[in-house]
Amino acid sequence: MPGTDTIATWAQVIARTLEAQGIDAAPLLREAGISRCHLHDPDQRIALPVMSAFWRAARRVSDDECFGLQVAQHSYPTDFHGLFFAAQSSSTVNEALQRGVRFAPVITTSAAMSLVRGPHTTCMVYGVAVGAEVEQIATEASIACAVRFTRQTWVDLPIVHGVRLARPAPQDPQRWTRLLGCPIRFDAGENAIEYSNRWLDAPLTTANHAVAQGLDSVLNAYLERQRRLNLPERVRGAIIRYLPLGEVQQSRVADELGMSVRNLHRHLLKHDSSFKALLDDCRRQLAFSYLRQTDCSINEICYRLGFNEPSSFNRAFRRWTGESPGKWRRDDVPSLPERYVPRPTVSASERAISIAV
Repeated sequence: MPGTDTIATWAQVIARTLEAQGIDAAPLLREAGISRCHLHDPDQRIALPVMSAFWRAARRVSDDECFGLQVAQHSYPTDFHGLFFAAQSSSTVNEALQRGVRFAPVITTSAAMSLVRGPHTTCMVYGVAVGAEVEQIATEASIACAVRFTRQTWVDLPIVHGVRLARPAPQDPQRWTRLLGCPIRFDAGENAIEYSNRWLDAPLTTANHAVAQGLDSVLNAYLERQRRLNLPERVRGAIIRYLPLGEVQQSRVADELGMSVRNLHRHLLKHDSSFKALLDDCRRQLAFSYLRQTDCSINEICYRLGFNEPSSFNRAFRRWTGESPGKWRRDDVPSLPERYVPRPTVSASERAISIAV
């Protein structure tokens, strides 16, 4: 599903849990294609296929079917931007749950959250967005975090009635119950938290209307910022991450963004761009930056930009500037003439190829 992603700090919680168990998370992050330097930045997003690969690797190495529940034990409210604080500041439990549904995309756009009210309980249902494939362990971790947050925040209210999980019953269901601290119904056909209706409209001691409204504004601004981050910018981000690893493959970037190469090409075309143009523009801008701001050798810059050999870098740089990288650096050109700053648009031949496809 194009555009389906998760807040990067969620991966940090997984890494923290692994390391608490004595497992080095670094190789698993590399295996999944996640850069550790992005884990502390809530503005960074990780595509669903990449995050799913990290979940699978963590489950495999931990060899613990309860790993998703264990993750909750190592989570902090700050790992989820302002969402938990906004819920904590709500006037009632019902208002907190409504905020959870409304701002779920802050955490992940792969979820389709809903509230279903019954005679005695209201269920927060953890559905899946159309076209998304979410690991069950990821949903279990999300539910465990929400249950833990609820129990720690409103310790005097027995709000959580129970949990429903779509997965089959495990070998040791009592362990699951102990970790969650509430009854669990397995093979339930859905993943959900059951909240007691008795407490839905009870005033909360943590309520603060001004804080809640302020955090609503912060979360809305975050979602709007993510919506403005268009596809070409996301492709640029992926290209820049992969360049130091060698030649950037369009298929790898497409996989990270959760789409096929063909769909990526067509979506970029709507922005009057192409993968080839974006790759060239990223290399050009980084080349100028490295030459101006670092003492890296020309050869090192060449490999940082994903070129296989210096001659390829030299040819590209002459195409951009009309000069060799060495001469450009010696002359310390402060800015480039307009003709050397091409906008990464699609050429007529590329457009014709796309139409033919």
